[in-house]
Amino acid sequence: MSGTVVAQVITVFVSPILTRLFSPSAFGVFGVYMSVVAIVTAVVTMRYDQALMLPKKNKDAAHLFWASLLSVSGVSVVSLILCVLFFKQIPFLLEVPELRVWVLFLPFSIFFAGFYLTLNSWSTRQKKFKRASISQVIRSSAAAGIQVSSGIAKVGPVGLIGGAIVGDFFSSLALAVQVEHSDKQILREGLHRDSIIRMGREYSDFPIYSSAQNFLNAISQNVPVLLLAKFFGPVVVGYYALGVRVLQLPISLILTSLRQVLFQKASEVHNNEGDTYSLFKKTTLGLLALVVIPALLIIIYGPFLFGFVLGRNWVIAGEYARWLVLWLAVGFVNPPAILFAQIYRKQKFLFFQDLVLLIFRVAVLVIGGLYFNPLRTIIMYSIIGVIFNSFVILYMWGFIRSKQHKNRL
Repeated sequence: MSGTVVAQVITVFVSPILTRLFSPSAFGVFGVYMSVVAIVTAVVTMRYDQALMLPKKNKDAAHLFWASLLSVSGVSVVSLILCVLFFKQIPFLLEVPELRVWVLFLPFSIFFAGFYLTLNSWSTRQKKFKRASISQVIRSSAAAGIQVSSGIAKVGPVGLIGGAIVGDFFSSLALAVQVEHSDKQILREGLHRDSIIRMGREYSDFPIYSSAQNFLNAISQNVPVLLLAKFFGPVVVGYYALGVRVLQLPISLILTSLRQVLFQKASEVHNNEGDTYSLFKKTTLGLLALVVIPALLIIIYGPFLFGFVLGRNWVIAGEYARWLVLWLAVGFVNPPAILFAQIYRKQKFLFFQDLVLLIFRVAVLVIGGLYFNPLRTIIMYSIIGVIFNSFVILYMWGFIRSKQHKNRL
């Protein structure tokens, strides 16, 4: 977690500076750009980056490493073709004409994100967590430097987007250099076409179900930005995006590291037929204990804290945050359920759960956009997230406990 802490400290330190240099509208444009990137990134590896954690042999994992990179390259090329063909239409489809300058940069952001995911998963499998720590610090430092400099120069949302792209580029490059230095031999041996195809087929449930599920989840997470922009404009999007960004900073501080370590550990315990239920129970309850008090503080003092720390222009973001924290707090507790569902190959369950969740989220956002104000719309969206995230946790709790009980008999 040390690298994650340093990276987040940098982000936390510059956030009050950025909110005074950029308007809510600029954050809204930035939020739309990052939402599009996040949605496509959800399928850029076809989830082979997660599958490579599961094989017992490193040789098999190396084949999946290349399957993931091939997928990243293919999706990025298709994205580039679409962005070139629909260069003018995409910004107006998203209701954000200011994005026109950056449409052609979307494929590069998508490629860097997928490249990083693959390298990071491989490093996690090898228990080389220091690599990810270094790359995270580089990303935050580069992005913060560009964004603050651009804010001082008053260039608008260009600075926020450009900083994110530069940060992703340098973090991916740093991780690639470390992986190439340590693991080039085994990865070169894994670059065998027939073996890549064989392992890709063996783990085909990941691109079929897990990738589709992840795509739906990404749409669910980011559809508020797109629909709020359509119904209420970029200023409301800016308040929403910053509210989520601030709340997710401490959340990602813990979960970024936890996901890497827990997935590796849980896969190992599962492969060795160990006590997966105890591991699941301990991590889930531990996360619940961590989130309760901070969530209550945001619910009670959210508007005051946002106005005091980020500036008076962001009190409304604090009002949104006191409701969004309900959904994000339950989401903070559910990563063990998601990771164990993948390990137990419950991708089909996750896919249909996220499909229904997406339908409900789009419905409440459209209804809210047509008949209610932004705050009520965000409240409904958050409540839907609480209900569905809680269901996943309780379902996997019962499933893993039942599975462990059968193994003991």
